[in-house]
Amino acid sequence: MQGIPEGSLSVERRKRVRARVHWPLYFSLPGTAEQVQTITQDLSSNGFYCVANAKFVPGEARECTLLVPTHHPNGGDPALPVLCKVRVIRVEVLAEAGFYGVGFQIEDYRFVNSEIRHEGLRGGRRTPDGNEPKSST
Repeated sequence: MQGIPEGSLSVERRKRVRARVHWPLYFSLPGTAEQVQTITQDLSSNGFYCVANAKFVPGEARECTLLVPTHHPNGGDPALPVLCKVRVIRVEVLAEAGFYGVGFQIEDYRFVNSEIRHEGLRGGRRTPDGNEPKSST
């Protein structure tokens, strides 16, 4: 190719198209009750990239919760939690001190049961459609 310096072409490593979405993401820190909160920078069916203020090690397996926005016609929950098992693919030290760019491969995922989600987030028992059960009194 004329006009392009040799070595300046980068090889695209991604196998899937990525969407630029900024969805909340939570990682539990092993051995503690603490969580790392971040936001995805992009996402595909195979993985995602985010910026975090915690160190991750390439190759390590982790669990995280991804909050997927919903657009329920009745104005239900603003986000659907998805529990993901992921593997750290790459880690980049960023210019901003203490922050890392991290690429993850999604190995498995499951949607969190709506019944559990409603009890945990709203403090009361709910039917699968998000309503409170009718009282028998």
